[in-house]
Amino acid sequence: MGVVKIGPWGGEGGRDWGIPAGMPEAHRLEAITVCSSLAVVDALSFAYTDGQGRRHHVGPWGGNGGDPYVVRLEPSEFLTEVSGTFAYIGTQPTDAVTSLTFVTNLRKHGPFGDVDGTPFSVPVRDGGSIVALFGRGWDYIDAIGVYVRAS
Repeated sequence: MGVVKIGPWGGEGGRDWGIPAGMPEAHRLEAITVCSSLAVVDALSFAYTDGQGRRHHVGPWGGNGGDPYVVRLEPSEFLTEVSGTFAYIGTQPTDAVTSLTFVTNLRKHGPFGDVDGTPFSVPVRDGGSIVALFGRGWDYIDAIGVYVRAS
């Protein structure tokens, strides 16, 4: 089955980020590193495996601020939902992602950042999973979207 791109949610600023052209398609998400402060999600990076089981690291994107948190997925764990909020934070011309929460088939990670602003949620049903992230960012994570692999 192929991968479907859904989103992004957040502001219009920043540069596009995600899996660079020429890299293998994501098959399974392995880890996410979130850097967040009290008001905003500052930066993101992630690791995934491709269809041959090779691990790839992409990112980081966003700024240099925030405290890092690493979400490591167990071998039997997969990401089933990304939710969060976005709002105008006053230091840039458009909205930024202010919080993120990651839900797997086993547990919940987060929220990271400040749960304030317009909420969004991307739940995946019927055995599918979120296998990669994309969005826009500069000093912060301006917007975030997901790549979903159907079961």
